[in-house]
Amino acid sequence: MAPWRIRATMDEIDVARRYAGHPTIFSVRLHHGGQFTKFPGRKYIKGKQNYVDLLDIDTFSIHDIDEMMEELGHIDSDETLLYYHFLRPFGDLDFGLFALGSDQDVHHLGTYVANHKVIDVYIEHGKTNLHTYSMSPNPSKVKIVEIKEPPACSKQLFLEWNDSPIEHESVPDLTEVENDSHLEKEPSLVDHIEFEMNVENEDDYDGSGHNNGSGNDEFDDDSESEDSDFFIDEDNLIHDVDVDMKDFHMNIDKDVEWVGGSESNVPEDTQQGDLEVINTEVLLSGSSSDEANDGKRRKTIRAIHRAYENDAALVSEPFYIFQTFSSSKDFKTQVKLHSIRTRREIQLEKNDKNRVRFVCKGTIPNLATNEEEKCPWVIYCSKWKRDIDWMVKTYTKEHRCLQTRKVKACDYKFLSEHIVQVIETNPKIPIRALREQLQREYQMDISHMKTFRAKQQALKHVQGDYASQYRLLRDYVLEVQARNPDTTVKIDVESEANPTVETRTFRRIYVCIGALKRGFAAGRRDFLGLDGAFVKGPYPGQVLSAVALDGNNGIYPLAYAVVESETLNSWTWFLSNLGDDLGLGTNSNFTFMSDRQKGLLPAIATLFPCAEHRYCLRHIHDNMKKNWRGKVFKDLLWECATTSNVQHFHQAMEKLKKLNNDAYEWLKQIPPQSWARSHFTGRAHCDALTNNLCEAFNSKIEDGRDAPIINCIEFIREYIMKKIVKVDKEIQKVVGPLTPTATTILDNIKSKAEQYVATFCGAGKYQVVGPWQDPCIVDVGQQSCTCKRWELTRIPCKHGVATIWDMGRNDKDVGIPESFVHPCYWLSSWKEMYSFKVSPINGRSMWEKSAIPTTLLPPKHRVPIGRPKKKRTISIVETEDFVRGNTASRAHRSVTCTKCNNIGHNARTCKGQRPIVGGGGGQSQVKGKWGKGRQPLDGL
Repeated sequence: MAPWRIRATMDEIDVARRYAGHPTIFSVRLHHGGQFTKFPGRKYIKGKQNYVDLLDIDTFSIHDIDEMMEELGHIDSDETLLYYHFLRPFGDLDFGLFALGSDQDVHHLGTYVANHKVIDVYIEHGKTNLHTYSMSPNPSKVKIVEIKEPPACSKQLFLEWNDSPIEHESVPDLTEVENDSHLEKEPSLVDHIEFEMNVENEDDYDGSGHNNGSGNDEFDDDSESEDSDFFIDEDNLIHDVDVDMKDFHMNIDKDVEWVGGSESNVPEDTQQGDLEVINTEVLLSGSSSDEANDGKRRKTIRAIHRAYENDAALVSEPFYIFQTFSSSKDFKTQVKLHSIRTRREIQLEKNDKNRVRFVCKGTIPNLATNEEEKCPWVIYCSKWKRDIDWMVKTYTKEHRCLQTRKVKACDYKFLSEHIVQVIETNPKIPIRALREQLQREYQMDISHMKTFRAKQQALKHVQGDYASQYRLLRDYVLEVQARNPDTTVKIDVESEANPTVETRTFRRIYVCIGALKRGFAAGRRDFLGLDGAFVKGPYPGQVLSAVALDGNNGIYPLAYAVVESETLNSWTWFLSNLGDDLGLGTNSNFTFMSDRQKGLLPAIATLFPCAEHRYCLRHIHDNMKKNWRGKVFKDLLWECATTSNVQHFHQAMEKLKKLNNDAYEWLKQIPPQSWARSHFTGRAHCDALTNNLCEAFNSKIEDGRDAPIINCIEFIREYIMKKIVKVDKEIQKVVGPLTPTATTILDNIKSKAEQYVATFCGAGKYQVVGPWQDPCIVDVGQQSCTCKRWELTRIPCKHGVATIWDMGRNDKDVGIPESFVHPCYWLSSWKEMYSFKVSPINGRSMWEKSAIPTTLLPPKHRVPIGRPKKKRTISIVETEDFVRGNTASRAHRSVTCTKCNNIGHNARTCKGQRPIVGGGGGQSQVKGKWGKGRQPLDGL
């Protein structure tokens, strides 16, 4: 016979007092025979209520509930389908329900039994509209299983853990689910499975319900127009790995605490039964005679307090008489939360050192007499002068007033504390979307400006304050240098006329990590790309970067700096520091690639006069398109740049001269040593024509450029740290003597070399002839060819490969073509380059304090002269013709007036500007204010 009993009524207060000394005994308020209404405001309607007492959580199981249902007449066969849920104390039916279908669920219920003696259990019959049975902390490893045996389980729906990922067969076909009428009646399970499948690829989901993955988009970036703006250098494609920086966060503010990281979020210890455990974290005072004499009195007081506490718990009240608070601030915070949850305007009436009193300012309108009655809700909390804890002395819990949608307690500070997790997950969430989410959650009118302020405050908590991080910058530098030996970090400040001032204004910072120096030296490629990118935020500036190429044509960031702007002074400071780290002098034969930024050309010419400076061909083409557009000009420019010997370069230039002499003269002014392969030297072992490596790096750090100064620098360091580890993992998978990119290039060269024949001419030289009768001279000893491709890339060209094969056929021990490739392309060099790892750093609380007595201040914000521009400057690339739908668009194109032939307006808006003489058919024609067919006055 079961020890429990089913009752129709029960004195809950008496039960709480009787069970107070028994931590495992509890009662159940059983709701059965009804159904739940829809969310929100969920209720259990058309049901009955019974009480079951004398339950022991140590022996309680799901079978007990099955027996209760059978005794109440709800189980008449083995096919009866029932769903059990229990309500968390102080919770509501919208968010407080949990599944009760397994031993783990019973264990979850047992965590509440010690302090709450009456637990609500709800029964659903036939089907469930709740998500409690489909919730899981790890949905990717959960399998939904319907258990039909044994019959005592009543066909409960369980969550069964599976160590392996979900098999394809276990996921139902969503098409069949949508077309099945009886499954449409259970939207919770279907929606849950559909959501998991839709977000399987997180990178294609932008959080707004739209998929950003690949598809047949009308404006796909891969579909190039006939006059594409991009040059595709197949031999120098940037091969880079994807580094996930979505989880980057760095909290360096001491007053900011991450959600989920505080000790208050750790669940309370569960009951240990009769086992006595000594808590070493609590300081206990020694016993005294006074305590022994007053023990009985304190026990009585505690019993009274426990009775009031249990009484409040049974009816889900946030306050009760004799409730204690550690401070008045905690009490005010709880009242503020109560005001927001109940949507009542609660006002502070008394506030001093010992007393705090709140009253409800809501009213009860009388529509018949137009009079208003005050709400009786009131709470009073005070403390004795010698006490520390505050105690509730007066509490009238009844609210008789109407709810309101404007609560003063729901300010932007409160909202910012509750959206930290949202902002941390999606810092770029729109204000409108955030506002709608808050209004649905709190059911209040929240203004756009209040939402904006709440988001800014939450961003400050997540990212840190922009101004305060400059004071901690020196501490951060010491931590980076301590964890990464041989790291160079230099901070430049504004000059101060008074040296005794205790503050200095930040100007710029330069960072070059020691592991990157050693890795760059191991790469054996003296080639660097230089570029700058804008820094956003209240203190704008520029991020200058120096990016190298590894043996697989992947980007390898070497040094970076945050400066005030791109000027001659800032570039000179950056390059001088870079030269000191790399050991470069005025006579160093180094190669730089840039976009000809402002101040960069004279800086390189001054510091490294012997260095080779290449210009990005794409930017040259952008400047060329201002006057000469079209595919013909682009193809000729590409032909001039890609030819590998001087003779072919001059032939291509002559073609351009015949097409347009002005374009030829304009291009002739740019030194060919800076943009044409025929004039490059072979010192860099690279024939790249575009600065794509810097563009790729700038796109990777875009999310960090709008963060405060320390977060911005740390974002770049963490990206480099993760990238090195990820590339190192890819290297372990590679098999062969060369890197994958070098292997692909050499394989293409070998396929072309099949058509060439090498003839030995003596003195180590060969004449190589192909099908087009274009003989070249190859010197194997010097590893050179008159086509110059071998000298540029240090990879044997097609003529060189044909020569090596011919030498092998003539019993000459020369080895395979791979042995003639420069060591910078070897797999061993690639491994050595990424064997130097960037070390992590500690959190702000463990940073060493800087001994420098001065304090860094944020840089001065320089407002530019004139009115700020509202419209973005349109690039010449964006003015090209493109297709919109099925029509050629003329967006951003200038119109020409048919009256005066001037550009910028049409005939309708012509103001009689000075006409342009000229016309078709060789006849002079004047159009303007004189009208059509009329001649101008003499002298005009």
